[in-house]
Order: sequence, then structure tokens, then C-alpha cells
Amino acid sequence: MGPSESADLIVRGRIVTMDGKRRVIDDGAVAVRAGSIVAVGRRDEIERKYTSRETRGDARAIVLPGFIEGHTHCSQCFVRSLTSGELPMIPRLYNPAQRSLSPEQAAITVRLISAQLLRAGVTTMCEGTLNPAHEAAIVGAIEETGIRCALARGAADQDFHHAALYDQIRNRSWAKPRPGEAEADLARTEAFLDRYPARGRGLIRGAVNASALLGFSEGYFREGAAIARRRDATIQVHVGRDREEVEFCLAVWGRRPVERLADLGVIDEHLVAVHAVLSSEREIELLAEGGAALAHSPVECVANMNAIPNLPRFRSRGIRVTLGCDNQGNDMFVAMRAAWLIHGAKFGIAAYDPEFLTAGDLLAMATIEGASALRMDDIVGSLEPGKAADMVVLDGFAPHLMAMQHVASDIVRYATRGEVLQTIVNGRVLYDRGNFATIDVERLYNLAAEGAAHAREVLQGRRYKELPDF
Repeated sequence: MGPSESADLIVRGRIVTMDGKRRVIDDGAVAVRAGSIVAVGRRDEIERKYTSRETRGDARAIVLPGFIEGHTHCSQCFVRSLTSGELPMIPRLYNPAQRSLSPEQAAITVRLISAQLLRAGVTTMCEGTLNPAHEAAIVGAIEETGIRCALARGAADQDFHHAALYDQIRNRSWAKPRPGEAEADLARTEAFLDRYPARGRGLIRGAVNASALLGFSEGYFREGAAIARRRDATIQVHVGRDREEVEFCLAVWGRRPVERLADLGVIDEHLVAVHAVLSSEREIELLAEGGAALAHSPVECVANMNAIPNLPRFRSRGIRVTLGCDNQGNDMFVAMRAAWLIHGAKFGIAAYDPEFLTAGDLLAMATIEGASALRMDDIVGSLEPGKAADMVVLDGFAPHLMAMQHVASDIVRYATRGEVLQTIVNGRVLYDRGNFATIDVERLYNLAAEGAAHAREVLQGRRYKELPDF
């Protein structure tokens, strides 16, 4: 008896499901129909039941859930190496370049980052917007590329001054909300969530962006958190990111950053604490008690040189973690390996503990745990019937992936974007062996070069020293 059901796509290979049992099906297949997974199992069983007009993979392929990129800022990508060797650089380099973009340039950054992520097997990214003038262009470009996105929107409503170092002799740090701006911007967030529901099946899920304690007022945080609870969305906050923020919070409110969020009633299961690298033990406990999640960008820890967070401590307290690129590399293989290396150097070696973070932990942070942190695990993060057909197909014939002994360890330690054959989002093959279905990379090459030249011009003289060629 022949196949009785039709599918749009069948993907074959060693299936790493990342489901509750962490099943690995050595000779398996995934059947897809109308953008959703309808069956996962042994290849012979799937092919007996389903017939499909399109197939991907083979017996030697490795099939994973699409990677979840948990935190980035697309519109900063033209700056890239202009920050190399400079500290500090966020207010001085990143922010001016980001503000200088036209809406058209902002859309180009989304296409560029999406291409980089899709090439590396990322099917979901988490983007945060702060400039309402860029918002429509960014949303349009995300929809055009077809990548899945948790999109947090918001705009600062507070003026502030950080009296740093010797300036404190004569001046004080202060924060002053701009009247009426929180209400107006949060109304825009409500309208955005009407269009892109936080729990919808669409490729974009809306979220609340209250980017940082310095630029967002008490009223914004309180009402933003209320909206997140009402809409079952995330509220995403950079917190405990750098020493200047800690100094500011202690000077203005007499509280450390996470303590200030607790005072404002923001810490619950909807909060995604971004970075939190300088969190004290008490602050980690506050995040754990509230059920918050952490967006951890391991490469950014070294780029910013503020701190390496105690990630084993966060996870031992039950805090869900999503790995972010934060526009550093835009590659989750790099992010997983960087996390393994920096936390191994800081915590594993110090304790002589080879299980400070297991390979399974790291792979989960890049897939199902990351999806949970972003409140998207109902739809992505694992290969299970009913979930969206978001997958990455790796070339298992690559020599450094041969003779696999432990799937998670081999992927975390040895796999690279070079082995990505296909990246599939919602059942649609968006990347296939060097070809992009929705992004004109030939045109993008020239546009990216123009964007890089624009960033160099804007930042001319803002670096403390000339950037050498080597």
C-alpha cells in the first residue's frame, strides 16, 4: 500500500529533535505541510505514510531545529570593526551611527543581518527597535526576508545625565522623564501588538522594548510591564550591562540595576534581562524568584569587556537562557562555542569541573531553551508535530563531523556555518547551498559597502585612535 497522505516537504537525515526526551533519530525524517511539522520519525515510516513533491537532506545529513538568536541590533551592523580596540564605544560609536541611518539604510541592515543569520542556520532572531523613524522599514524588511522574528519595539522617554568620575565633585547624576512620551509610545506598542500578536502564528511576534533604566522612565517600565502581562509578551531590558549603568543606578536611586527593576515590579516570567553581566548574587536571586529569562551574548562580553556573567549560577537557579549574537558574528555556532570557551576558562577550569555547562545545555540555549526564554517554545525550538517547520540541515559528510560519538558535543565543538546546507523557515527553504530565496546578495554587497562607508564618515574623528589595517 502506497503513501496515504501528502506533504509539502520531507527532510531526511539524523534528526536531533530537542524535544522533551531529547530524541535523536539516526535514520529519520520530518514531514511538513502548510508550514507546520506533521510528523517526525524513522525515515521508512515517514516515507510509507507521506508523499512529497520536495525533499531535502539524505542519510548523512544532520537535521536540527532552526537556531534561535536571542538578542541583536541590526541597525548597528555597519559599525562592526570600527569599534575594534576602543573602549567605551556604545554612546560614542554605536549610537551615533545607528541614529544617522535613513529608513532605507535601516532596511538594508536587516537584509544583511538576515542573510548572515540564515547562512548560519538561524531561523528566529530577536530584534529591538528604538527609533520610530526606522520601525516601518525594519518591519518591512523582516517580512520581505521571511525570517522569523521576536520584535521588541519602544522609544526612550527620559533625559538623563551620568556624572562620571571626577565630574561627580561638582555635579550629580540625574534622570528626568519627558511628560506624556511614555503614554504616547506605549500606545504605539499596543497598536503594534494588535498587528503582531505576541502569541500569534505569524512570522513576527511583537514584544515590549524598555531598553534601559537610564533612558526609560518609571512610568514607562510600570505600564510596559503591565502591557507585557496583559498581552503575554516579553518585555526586554538591557540591565547590568556596564559599570556606568551600575554607578548611575546607585547614584540616582540607591539601588543596583536589577534591584531597581524589582522595585518597579518588572521582574516576572515576561522579563528578558539582556546581558546582566554585572548581576550580584542577590540580583540573580531576584531574577530567579521572579521567573525571568536571560539573553546572554558571549562574544559581546569580550567585545565590551565589562564582565563575564556567572552563567552556571543563573542556570542552576532555573533561569532560562537564550544565546544572542548582539551583532557579533551573527552565527550561533560561534555563540555556542564562545560560551563554552569563556565560561570554561572562568568557571570550569577554576572548579576543575568538566560539566560547568554541558554541550546539551549549550545546544538547548540555542534552540528549545532559547525559544522558551523568548516565550516562543509553543511554536519553535524543537522538531515536534504541530510546531512550525523551522529547521537547519547540516552536511554530515563534512570530515570534522564524521565519526560522531556524541551528537551535542560534536555540534557545539566542531560544527560551523560552513556545513549549513539549507535553512528552512515555516516550511520554506530560505537558504540552499549558497543561494538565498528572498535576498539579492549581489545587490546587497554594494549596498553594504555603501553603508560601511557611511558609518566611517559619521564616525570620523570619534575614535580615539586611527584604526590600523592589521
